[in-house]
Amino acid sequence: MKKIIFITVMALSLGCLFAAVPAFTENNGPEPLSLPRTGGRLYGIGSVSKVFTASAVMKLADEGKVNLDEPLTAYIPEFAMADERYRQITPRMLLNHSSGLMGMTDNNAFLIGDNDTYLHDHFLEYLKSQTLKHDPGDRSIYSNDSFTLAEILVEHVGGMTFTDYLERNFLTPMGLENIKTPQSDFHRGLLAETYLGNNELKAQSLGVIGSGGIYADMEDLCRFAGIFMNSADGSVLSAWAVDEMAKNQHKMEIVAPDADTVFRYGLGWDSVTQYPFSQMGIRALSKGGATGLYHTNLTVLPEHNLAAAVASSGDGGLEMLVAQEIILAVLEEEGLIPESRMPALPRQNPEYAPVPEDLLSRAGVYDAGMAGLYGLSFTADALILTPLGVRNERPMEFLYTVDGSFLSTSGNVIGFQIFEPGASGTLGVTTLRFQGKYLVIQTYEEIMGLSQSAEALPFAEKIEANPVSQPAQAAWAARNEREYLLISEKHTSARYITAALSKTMADPRFPGHVIQGVYRGAGNSFSPVRIVDEHTARGAQNIPTMMGRDTVNLAVTEHNGAECLRINNHRYITAASAIPFAELGGEVIIGPDGETLWMDVASDWGGKITNIQSPANGSWFVYDDRMNCIATSLEKNPRKAIVLPEGGRLAFAGEAGATFTVQ
Repeated sequence: MKKIIFITVMALSLGCLFAAVPAFTENNGPEPLSLPRTGGRLYGIGSVSKVFTASAVMKLADEGKVNLDEPLTAYIPEFAMADERYRQITPRMLLNHSSGLMGMTDNNAFLIGDNDTYLHDHFLEYLKSQTLKHDPGDRSIYSNDSFTLAEILVEHVGGMTFTDYLERNFLTPMGLENIKTPQSDFHRGLLAETYLGNNELKAQSLGVIGSGGIYADMEDLCRFAGIFMNSADGSVLSAWAVDEMAKNQHKMEIVAPDADTVFRYGLGWDSVTQYPFSQMGIRALSKGGATGLYHTNLTVLPEHNLAAAVASSGDGGLEMLVAQEIILAVLEEEGLIPESRMPALPRQNPEYAPVPEDLLSRAGVYDAGMAGLYGLSFTADALILTPLGVRNERPMEFLYTVDGSFLSTSGNVIGFQIFEPGASGTLGVTTLRFQGKYLVIQTYEEIMGLSQSAEALPFAEKIEANPVSQPAQAAWAARNEREYLLISEKHTSARYITAALSKTMADPRFPGHVIQGVYRGAGNSFSPVRIVDEHTARGAQNIPTMMGRDTVNLAVTEHNGAECLRINNHRYITAASAIPFAELGGEVIIGPDGETLWMDVASDWGGKITNIQSPANGSWFVYDDRMNCIATSLEKNPRKAIVLPEGGRLAFAGEAGATFTVQ
C-alpha cells in the first residue's frame, strides 16, 4: 500500500497571515480517498495554469494529434509573424519557453468583474506585427505569450474551447469540481476576495487562460497533481508524457547543470530540479504563479506521491517557501529526512583576494532586463554594482574570492531587490561571477525562518555601444522623467490599478539607451531599451531564463495635439494633457475614440468630498500623489463619498459615449 499525501494550504493574505489546512489520505491507486472539503474557495492560480496547458498539449501528443517537434504552422495555419523565423517554432518550444516570442502581450488581459476574451480573440492578429527576440529553440526566456499560443493550439487541434478541453479530458474524469476558468459557469462568490486597500474588488478574470487564467481551490489543485505521481495509472496522461514534462528542457543553460536554483524549465514547470530538495537527492517539480491580486505555488514530489499547493490573495511572495516548509515537515515526520534537514547557508568562511587585472575590462553599464540598468565598477578587491536611473542608487559591494566569484558584503540580492542583511527576517548569501558575456548570480535566501530558496541564472549583460544621432539623444533626454498616463485599456482593466503611470528616464551615463518605468507608488517595473531615433526605442534583452522575459518597444507619436507614448500595444498620453479637476462640470463623457480621460487635483481641491456615478459601460479611478490607486468603481461596493487627494489624479475610462455624473 502506498501513501499519497495531499497538502492543501489555503491562505487569505492580509498582511502576512497564513492559515494552513492539511489533509492526508492513504490509497492503493492514483486517486485519493474522499477528503473533507475546504469550502471550495477558489483562487486565481496565475502561471500555475501553464502546467494545465502543457498537460493539454501532451494529451494531444499522447493521442498522436500533435508532434512536439513539428512546426506550429502545421496545426495553426493562420499563425504568422513579421519575422520569417516564426515558421521554425514548434509546440515543444512553446512549452519550454524557447520560442523567441517577445514575452507578454497583455492588452485587456487582466480584467475585473469582466470575463471578456478580447486578448485571446485578437492574439494571432497582434502576433502578425511582432518579431522574434532570438532564433526559435536557441535559449529559454520565460514567455507568457508562448502559453497563450499553446492554448490556441489546443483549441485548433482539439476542436473545442480550451475550457471545454480541460473539462472533458482532465477535470470531469478526475472529479475536479473546484477547478474553473473565467469561461466556466460557476458562482463568482466562490472566489477568494481580492482587495484594494480594505475594500473588496469584483472578481478578477484573465482572458489568456492557458498562460494564467485558471481558478482552483488548493485541494483540487493537489488532486490534479496526482497525474504526475509515480502512483498514477496513466489513464489521464501517459507515463511518457509525464516523464517528458519533468525532463530538464532548459535551452542555453548558462549556470552549471548541478547549480542550486528554482529555475530549470521542464514543459510547463518552472523547475524540474527544485532546490532545496535537489540537495537531498529528492526530485521535485515546482510552478509559481501570480495575477497581481492572487499568488500561488504548486510543488510536487513524484517519487514520494506528495504535493503541496499554496495560494494567497493580496501581497504574496512566500507561497513557494510555505509549500516547501510543509512538505519538508511531512518528510521529517515520515522519517525520510533528518530533522536538521536544511543545509547551512554556504560561503561562511570565504578566502578573499585582489581582483585579477583581466577582469577590469568588464566594467561598464549592464542591462538586467526587468531589473533595470546597473553600473559595474571595481576597486582593488571588490566589484561595485549600482542601480542606475532609480530613486535609490545605493552601491552594493561584492568582494573577490579565490574561486573566481564575488561575494556580497553590504547586502543581499533577494528577489532582485536590495535588502540589508537580516532585514525583514531575511538571511542570504549572494555571489556573482562572469560567464561569457553574462554576469551570473547565485543567491541563497531564508525568509522568516521558512524553507530556503536559491536562484542561479544570468542576471545581466554588458550593454553594447549604441551610437545614435545627437537629435535622437536630445529628444529622449528632453523626455527624462516625463510622465505618461494610460488611455487605451478597457474600463474594467486591472492595469489602471497596477500600471496606470509610465515614465521615461534618460541619463548621460548610458547614452543611446532609455529606461521605461511603469509605476505604482514607488515603482514596480523597469525596462532598458535602445534608442533607434527621435521617436522610437526597442528592447534588446536576450538574457536567458528570467531577466530578459518581457521585451518592451517604445514609439512616440502625437495624438489630439498631445504627445503619446506607445508601450508595445498600450497607449499612454503625456500627463501634461490632464484637465484640472476644477474645470470639471457636472458630467464627464467619454469621446468617440473611447480613450480614458484624466484629471489633476489641485491643492485647493485636496480634502474636498465628491460623488461619482458610473455608467454600466464605464469605470472611475482615484489616485493619490504617488499614483497609488486608492478608490475605484470596480470595488464590489463602490464608495459614494470620495475625499479628493491633494496632488492626486482621477481617471474616467469607458466606451464611447459613457457618461459619468460628478457632484
